[in-house]
Formats: sequence, C-alpha cells, structure tokens
Amino acid sequence: MPRMSESARTLFATAIGEAEQTALLLDPSGAALAGSYLDNNGRDISGEIGAALSGVGREVSRSMRLLGIGAWTAVVVETDAATIALAPAFEDTIVLLASSSTVPLGLVRRVLARSAALAINWMRNPA
Repeated sequence: MPRMSESARTLFATAIGEAEQTALLLDPSGAALAGSYLDNNGRDISGEIGAALSGVGREVSRSMRLLGIGAWTAVVVETDAATIALAPAFEDTIVLLASSSTVPLGLVRRVLARSAALAINWMRNPA
C-alpha cells in the first residue's frame, strides 16, 4: 500500500483539535485513505481498524433500506472505554471517529459532522 501523504494523514486535525479523538476516512474495503489511528504505543493501526470495519458502510445502508427509514447519517456506539462514531462520506467511503469515553457525546457528534464534511470536500477536490 502506498504511503499516505502528510496532508491526507492530518486531514482531520482541524476538526479534532485537542480532544482525545482520532479519525479515519475508509474506503469500502476498509483501506485508510486519510487520517490516522495510533495505539497506546504510538503505532499506526489504521490498517487493522479499517480491515475490521470493511463493508460496514454497505451493511448500515442495507439495514436502513430494509427498515425503510431513509439514508443513514451516523452510527454512534458508546462503551466504557471509548465512543466510536461512523458517518457516510463521499460515494461509499465512511468516516470513523474514535473518542475517549470522557469526551461528551455532543462534541463527538459535532466533530464527526465536521470530519465528514472535510472528507467529502477532500474527496471531491483532491490536491
């Protein structure tokens, strides 16, 4: 896999700011197109995270269609350790936002919306 450019790696920095969060833009197969996901040792595990989530956007879209409740805008899962939020971006890509469980849910949703907007703009206007 080609190395991600610095502009792609830092795409979500303005949306995240100083909050305990990280964001990724994933293609339908789970490959990281932008952002980064560092573990506690500082190792980028974007590939592993993307692989675990490959196809999730299609599955959420399929579920929404089967339920007849319209297009999906976000999925947020809260756990004791973290909050994971997903949103559709450009075409079949998705934005993943992982936050510390101490980050307020309203901030998670706001950063997710900003991150999705950044991803859509970046995909439509590649540098």
